[in-house]
Amino acid sequence: MLHFVSLSRRNGGKLIYFSFFIVTALLLSGISTSVAAQTDQGGKNIISRVITNYNDNNLALKIHGSMVPTYTIYELFKPSRIVVDIADAEVKNPAALDLPEDLGIALATKSIQDVTPNLTRFEFTLPHSYSFTTRQENNDIIITIDGFGKSQQDEDQKAGSTVAAAPAHQTKTVAPKQSIESQLPEVNPLQPSGTVATDEAGDTSTLQDSFNFSGYNKARITVDFYKIDLHNVFRLLREVSGVNIVVDESVKGSLTLALNDVPWDFALDIILNLKDLRKEERFNTIVIYPKSKEFNWPERTEDNLSFEADPEVAEQEALIIQRQEILPQQIVDAKKLISKGRKAEKRGDIETAVQLYEQALQKWPKNSRLANKIAAIYLVQLRQNAKAAYFADKALSVDSKNSSAALNGAIAHANMQENSIAQQYFDQSISTGKPSSEALLSYAAFSEKLNHYDAAVKLLLKHDAIYGQTLNSMVARARCLDKKGDHETATEVYQAILLAGFRVPPDLRKYITGRTTLNQTM
Repeated sequence: MLHFVSLSRRNGGKLIYFSFFIVTALLLSGISTSVAAQTDQGGKNIISRVITNYNDNNLALKIHGSMVPTYTIYELFKPSRIVVDIADAEVKNPAALDLPEDLGIALATKSIQDVTPNLTRFEFTLPHSYSFTTRQENNDIIITIDGFGKSQQDEDQKAGSTVAAAPAHQTKTVAPKQSIESQLPEVNPLQPSGTVATDEAGDTSTLQDSFNFSGYNKARITVDFYKIDLHNVFRLLREVSGVNIVVDESVKGSLTLALNDVPWDFALDIILNLKDLRKEERFNTIVIYPKSKEFNWPERTEDNLSFEADPEVAEQEALIIQRQEILPQQIVDAKKLISKGRKAEKRGDIETAVQLYEQALQKWPKNSRLANKIAAIYLVQLRQNAKAAYFADKALSVDSKNSSAALNGAIAHANMQENSIAQQYFDQSISTGKPSSEALLSYAAFSEKLNHYDAAVKLLLKHDAIYGQTLNSMVARARCLDKKGDHETATEVYQAILLAGFRVPPDLRKYITGRTTLNQTM
């Protein structure tokens, strides 16, 4: 049985992809009966050599072992690496694994002892990313790297020359039908989360940053799970997120799930809802357990060591206690309502939650964060733009520097086609020393919608200067340059996209290659 799992992660504006081939059973826990039996007998898969076979720009790497392997293969980037983890394996003679120096591939091996079963990792570092396939033949793992020896740029130029070599009458016929705007992916940060924009051709594109407005702002991943044990799913999320994940031993079952370019915490919530689980999060740790159970965080025990009280510390603690005791009753009541609202929100009762939050805000009107939370709920989950704008105003009336509230207000007014008001709010959302990535991208999309292409390009350049270039920001900038008629600069940006190391979708890569070639022939 073979399972395929792919993960991608967006971190700091950069997209990192992981591709997993899971053979026989998932390596991290579900090892097949035959392999388990071998392990019980103390058998080790002895890796004796790595054989290379280079033929017609395709390179085959064969990892030869003493028994049928159980393994995981995935790809990492910056630098480009193919990583193979083999269970219960051992390298007796590392020198026998050396690759030819002129091959241009470095191999490093590492033993990983903190997992069950133990792993031996083979990490092949390549000059850049290549497509590859894997297969198992008896005791061998064979990785075939397609087009090795040719850079992706060579392949792009080859594809471009094919377009350029087309007969002149074909170019004249096809060129007028080329629509740059229609063929590039549209990013509309003004559309509420969960909705899908459809163009005339029926293609759909999801809102790039709408997750942030609903509270999902973690690193992006793409997952494709097929009948994988839940504990292994959570383990993979742990690797991607960097957050400690503790799973109750009573959590059982398998999962089939495919999600594309979503925050990992959104993917986690989907899984929890599907499997009737809940989570508690504190101290960079997420505890996952069945909804039928209860979980309480451990309280700090009294220190058994004797010590002399510090008068200064005691005085500070007394002041804190006193402040708590003299809190106005209205704020105490508001906190209780907020707590009830959070519980309602957790169980998915959004309307009850927002009503409780509004009641709390009436008792605690100076709470700018609470007002903005209500605005975000109305904007994203309940899709009531007028209400969202109203509560964003309330948040800003208390704290004029609340850039998140300004952004919520901007999007709400833009959705209501109140463009002049929306622009004022967008200006306010980026008036801080370091505007958020979401604010810059959303304002750029809004400016592009109003045909203010110069303004959109400036916002995108500012975004890239602060957060680094991303595939979406570069595509949006090239699109705006094209719309304003600066085709030469747009072509330079398109070419930079292909050379930047992004994981460009095949359709987009094909279009950009054709687009740049077409510009050169014009």
